[in-house]
Amino acid sequence: MKQQGMTLIEIMFVLLLISILSGYAIPEYRNLKLNQSMTQHINQLIGGLNYARNQSIIRTEQIIVCPSNDLQNCSNDSNWHQGWMVFIDQNMDRVFNTGDEILTSENTMTSKLTATSSTYRKLIRYDRMGSSPGTNITITFCDSRGSEYAKAIVINNIGRPRVRQSGTCS
Repeated sequence: MKQQGMTLIEIMFVLLLISILSGYAIPEYRNLKLNQSMTQHINQLIGGLNYARNQSIIRTEQIIVCPSNDLQNCSNDSNWHQGWMVFIDQNMDRVFNTGDEILTSENTMTSKLTATSSTYRKLIRYDRMGSSPGTNITITFCDSRGSEYAKAIVINNIGRPRVRQSGTCS
């Protein structure tokens, strides 16, 4: 007579194996989701920076990229995670005024992510040649995992953004 089904020992062994594998998989899945979210927001900002740089060359005008809380004005802080905007700076004063045209803007990033730049360089200016004169600007992306998982966008004087795999979270 053939036995059908599983014994209690076999069921307990399978449950033990599932629990051990789940213990390894769940934390890695969380890291995967957080990495994916950070990468998505970094790519969005890099896309906006490349768009602003291209527009400065095409239009031969000064273009500003700045953090914005309301997507209508530049904010006075360096918190890029609250949103950002790209505009044509008609009078070249680096401030959004009446007559300046907003080219694009981006909404708030996920609440689990922060993106901040130096308090001394809060905006990015692209001149008519696509350069970003002044000092390099770094926008650091952090989440709940801290500095070990931080990434940063560095925009050099030529105006090209690149991603750096480290940063300091505060």
